[in-house]
Parts: sequence; structure tokens; C-alpha cells
Amino acid sequence: MVTQHHYLHDTEITDLPGGLVDKDEEPAEAARRELAEETGLRAAWLLPLGTVATARATSTETVHLFLAHNCISGAASLDAGEAVRTQWRLWHDIDEGDIRALQTAMPTALADAASLAAVHRAGALLQAIGGILPDADTDLPRAAWAAYTVAATRDPIADERLSLVWLDLAIGQYAEGAAILSELEMSYSGVDGEAAWSRAADRLAALAEPPA
Repeated sequence: MVTQHHYLHDTEITDLPGGLVDKDEEPAEAARRELAEETGLRAAWLLPLGTVATARATSTETVHLFLAHNCISGAASLDAGEAVRTQWRLWHDIDEGDIRALQTAMPTALADAASLAAVHRAGALLQAIGGILPDADTDLPRAAWAAYTVAATRDPIADERLSLVWLDLAIGQYAEGAAILSELEMSYSGVDGEAAWSRAADRLAALAEPPA
């Protein structure tokens, strides 16, 4: 999340990284550039989340939304005079469906319509892939069981990268889970892809305790 002053509103607004598309620049290229400039993060890939009209009655502005994943940290490169504060938040903190997060876990809630749309669309996709994510404080065995169900029975029609995002959110906070995910990310789309998913499912099942 990024917080910066917006002169049109004469106040600070917290939203997700973003900015204007330059002339002759594709929206995805702009998304990569703005993400890197504001946060220093370089995304391995972007998944399009569609577009939204932010002020349909007064402006033709259209915002292109993307889900960035497998980001590598680097140095931000802000424009002269630009001041941006960044902060990491867990998925459960920003999911707009979790009212408790808006009331208690987030001192500053997202205040940008396009950012809220991005969170909503990403959440809908993740739910379609794996169902309900484990709670943020779920222990490793139960998180591994939830991840196992996704790795073992993933929807072959869905983009497999979304399954990786789901697994990351479910088990990425644990060293054991992050190691499984890291190995899977290196080979899920290659000739050894099916075997990689099977190995990941077996390892997650070994970590899991079936829910009571």
C-alpha cells in the first residue's frame, strides 16, 4: 500500500501503487514501471484484472488493474518532489469483505475506488481457484491442508499462476510452505509441470493434519 498527498483532494490518500500511462506505453508496461518507481518492486509477471471507469459521469478516465506476483525488491525511483510512504499488509488486512480488518487491523483503509476494485476482483479469482483462504493466524498444518486441496485438485481451466498466488497466501508465511512454493514456481509450467504439482501436493499433505 502507498500513501501520498493528492493535490486535487488536498489530502493524503492510501491506495495500491499506480499512475499514468505514458504516450505509446502499454498499460502493463506502465503498471510495471509505476510499481517499481513507487515501491522498488519488480514483478516477475502480471495478471490482468480488467478495467474500471473511475468517474463515468465526469471523466473518461479508465484504470487498468493488474495482479503482480513474485516481486523482487529493489530501490524506488520517485519523481522530484514526490513523497510516498509504503507499507506491507496481509491479504486478510485489505480484503474489503473482512469488515473487522477495516475497523481494527488497518489504521488507514484503502481510499481509492480502483484499488478497492482490484482487491475485490483478485479476491473473487482466488476464491474461484481455492475456496476460502485460511485465516491469517491459522497454524501450518491447517494451512497446509487447505493448500493441499488446491495443489491436488486445481482447476485445469484456470490460470495456474493464480493457484501459485493462492498457495503463497495460504502457506507462504511459513518457511516450510515457502520452500515448497519456491520449488513449485520454478517448474510448474515446464515439461515437469504435472510432476511438480504432484510433489507439492504430497509434501503439503505430509505437513497437514486433516481438519476435524
